[in-house]
This record gives sequence, structure tokens and C-alpha cells, in this order.
Amino acid sequence: MAIRLLECRRVLKTTGSIYLHCDPTMSHYLKALMDCIFGEDNFRNEIVWHYGKMSNTSRNFPSNHDTLLRYSKAEEFVFTPIKGGESEYRARFSRFLKGNKVLFGTVRHLQDKLILGRIRKIRTKLKRDLKDNDVLFDFDIEYKIQLDVIYVPTIKGNSSERIGYPTQKPVALLERIIRASSHPGDIIILDPFCGCATTCVAAERLGRQWIGIDVSVKAYELVKIRLTREAADPGNVLKYQNEIHLRTDPPTRTDLGADHRERKFVYVISHPSYPGEYKIGIARNWKSRLNAYQTSDPDRQYEIEFRLETPRFRETERYIHDLFPNKHEWVQGDLQEIITEIRDFANRD
Repeated sequence: MAIRLLECRRVLKTTGSIYLHCDPTMSHYLKALMDCIFGEDNFRNEIVWHYGKMSNTSRNFPSNHDTLLRYSKAEEFVFTPIKGGESEYRARFSRFLKGNKVLFGTVRHLQDKLILGRIRKIRTKLKRDLKDNDVLFDFDIEYKIQLDVIYVPTIKGNSSERIGYPTQKPVALLERIIRASSHPGDIIILDPFCGCATTCVAAERLGRQWIGIDVSVKAYELVKIRLTREAADPGNVLKYQNEIHLRTDPPTRTDLGADHRERKFVYVISHPSYPGEYKIGIARNWKSRLNAYQTSDPDRQYEIEFRLETPRFRETERYIHDLFPNKHEWVQGDLQEIITEIRDFANRD
């Protein structure tokens, strides 16, 4: 993660901000890491995303929030305060907005307070209603500047927005972030872990240029499907006008010289529990990668059988995976044959 965040800082404009989403199990580690990379003085907010639905637990306090860490690169960062609206109000208090408990109508002034509508009927059995959490008293919740606790409910199972991606975030959450830290025009929104393309959809709907990066090529298909469904002209949803460009080859850096090619190790890892099977992967630091495997094995029996540093690391890894039977990056075959194929392919002109 540190290497990726270093690159994020490198490409971040002085007017930009970076938002890092994390759950409570990792937020303290990532806060220290972000302080080191972006500087403590460039820390702007710890934002609580309150999503309402609580985790099921009988041994701990239930959790119903995640954290977003916001940093900038300099003091010139763009920030536009966001005000709450009726849609958020209704999403947050939907269970109070039914039947005899409806708050409805337009926004009205009452003793310099903004409230939404009027109460149609006040129940007389107040004690019972208080016990059942059926009474709502809140006179300062609408159209105020948003604080660092954001309420956006999770996507319901029957929502048309849900696509089944395990870590899918609501578009409304990303729209809030993008509106606060960018303007339409020459601003580019980058999501280096775009997954099911929620950031891309939110940026497109708000008229921003965007770039999405993900390890899975499936992200490209999800972008096309979701933009057609969620960002196209409602009168012509079958024809999405803007072209989406897909690149499977990493762009060449222009600050390292025209002939520069990054070099990484192609490695072969074995374990006695998997005879005849070998993990083929790539890493800048093969020792760190081996240590990561060892931490998952109490007996520390993983071994590096072979390693080769090459600028053709990605092509070599793909070649070996296509050549030998494999499952989850472990290939089956003769060790010496695998090593020979790695050497020969990496050294081809």
C-alpha cells in the first residue's frame, strides 16, 4: 500500500485531495502511513461514513461506520462545503416518514429554524412511542453545512444500483466527495482501486473527467454496464455517448528516459505440502514477498526455488501461467522445466 500511496502523491495536483477509505480495523495504521507520505500538516479530515446498518455481534459494540482519511498535497486544495438536502433527510429518517408520522411539504421557516414540512398528527401515547423510538424531535437537521460525519445508507439488496460486487459503495457517497473537492472542467478524478467503478460513475454523472485502475479487467466491463445504466441520458439509456478507453499495458513514465523499463523479480515459491506445485509471481523485493508467505505458516516452510530480475516480468509471469496447468497462481509441473522456461522467455529478444 505504501508504494501505491507514494505514486498517488506524485500524481496528485496541488489543488487536489486524496480520500482513503478504510474500516476501523486498519484506520489507525493507515493514518500513520498517510502522515509519513503526505505530511501531518496536510491532514485535513477524518470523515466518518455512517451507513446505519449495524453489524451483528453479542460480544462487542456493534459497528455502523467506516472511516475516510482526507489529505492534500499543499495549501491550494479545492474545497466546497456541501449542504444537506431533502433526499438525505428522507434516506436517514425514512422510518419516521410513514403514515401518521409523516413530515411532508416544502421547507419552511420557524423561529429562524429550517424544518421539513409539518407533523400531521402527534400521538397521545407519548410514553409508549418514546419507548419504541417512534418520536422524532430534531429542529436543526436540514440544509445545514455537512459535518465530518456523513450519513449515506448502504445499498439495499433490491436496489437497481446493486450489482453484487462485495465491496460496492453507494454512488451518493462518492458524489459527495467529488463535489466537495473538485470543479467541472480540467479536474481529473483518479481511483487506483476502482473495483466495480462506483467512482467512475459518480464522476461521469457530475461532469468530471476520470481514470479508473484495477487489477481485474472485469472492471472495464462493469464501467460500460454501469455508465449505460446509471449515467446515460434517461431518454436513451441504450446509447451511451462518451467513449471509454481501455489500456491493459501500463503507460510509460516520461520522467525516467525513453529507454527506461521497470525491473521486477519473477519468483518461484514451493511448499512441502504442495508437491509438484509452485507459486509463480512477481515482486520488487522477493525477500519481503517470501516473508509474507512465511507469516501465514507456523513452520515457515515456504522456500524460494528460483528468482530472476527482468523488465519482462509481467509477460513472463503470464507466459508461465498459460504454459502450465495452474490454479490461483500456483502452477503444476517439473521445477527445472519451469525455471528453464522462465529464463528462456525473459531473455528473448
